[in-house]
Parts: sequence; structure tokens; C-alpha cells
Amino acid sequence: MRLYVYDHCPFCVRSRMIFGLKDVACEIITLPNDDEETPTRLIGKKILPILVTESNEAIGESLDIVQYIDETYGSSVLTVPDNPAIETWMEEATKLIYSLAIPRWASSDFEEFHRDTARKYFVNKKEAVFGPFPRLLEHTATMLPEINAKLEVLELLLAQQERDTVHFSLTDIRLFPLLRSLSIVKGIQWPPLVDAWRREMAAKSLVNLNDDLAI
Repeated sequence: MRLYVYDHCPFCVRSRMIFGLKDVACEIITLPNDDEETPTRLIGKKILPILVTESNEAIGESLDIVQYIDETYGSSVLTVPDNPAIETWMEEATKLIYSLAIPRWASSDFEEFHRDTARKYFVNKKEAVFGPFPRLLEHTATMLPEINAKLEVLELLLAQQERDTVHFSLTDIRLFPLLRSLSIVKGIQWPPLVDAWRREMAAKSLVNLNDDLAI
């Protein structure tokens, strides 16, 4: 199997997680961000992640990939129900997290940005949606207290959640990539339970955090 990803991409992280959680072998291929030809050839549009299965089928949605691997290889690990309160938390926090993370991704040493053309492609596409990156970075001092307060709320939600160390929910699959995205932001104050949870999920899913790249 081959999984085409961008390292920074939270949707790609979702798909990478299931391989680590289930100990399923897969070749991870990081594409340059401006490579439009490869994904378009595989699924007809420029979007990642894309999984090419052992039967040479291409699957192009992150949660479809997660479901396929969970159902096809061994016993399911996604047996825990979604957590509605954490799902709501994610809906409320996602835009803020992306506003903090995206301009930092653009200046970081991810493999998908090793070509200058790929980095410029990313900047042009994302600035068209989120606005100029320098302006977003200028607002860091305003956004940091807001996201740190939201993380305190998440701490309470995780404290209310029953722990299962070998089974997971789709909420877990959605939450970890957001926290991983946030790990590139310097000044995040990780509450103890949130910090322990994200580190545990990183270890189990074999997907690294970006604390060492924090800007």
C-alpha cells in the first residue's frame, strides 16, 4: 500500500494514525505541495491524503481511508462512540487553530515545501482563504490567550471521558490532528491531561508532534 500525504496536513494525519494504531505496514509518500498531476491522476482532483490499496484502488478521503484500514486489517480498534462534547469543542476551536498554525506551516521545513515553487503555491492558496500571513502572525498575542482558554475547557472534557488504551473513537482521530497542528505554535500552555493525551496518541499512532518546530 502507498499513502500520499503532506506532513503538515491534519487530514493526512488522520489517515496516518490508523496505520500506527493498528500496526499495519504502508509506504508513506510525501508529495510536493504544488504537485497537481499525481493526485489528479489517481482520483481526478488535487487533494490529499490518497491511499493506493494492495488491489491498486485509490481512496481519497481521510475518514474513508481510516474506515477501510480499520475494517480490512484485523479486529477493529475504532469501537468507542464519538464524544459529542469534544466534537462541539473542535467545531468551535478549528478556525482559531488553523489561523495560528497555517502561517507557521508556511515557513517551516516540511518536506512538501522543499521546493520554492511548492511553498509559494501553498502560501498563495491559503492566503486567498485566511488572509495575509503576516497579519495572522501579528494577531498571535490576541489568539494565544483564547486558544489556551479553550484548551482548559478541553482538559475538563478529557477528564470526564472514560479511558480505553487499546480502542479509540473517530473523535480521537479528529482531535489528535488538531492538537498536532497546534503544536507548531510557541506559547501554547498545554494542560496536564491534554498534554498527556496528545503525547500518548502520538506514540500509539506513530505520528510525531511538532513541538520542536514551534514558532
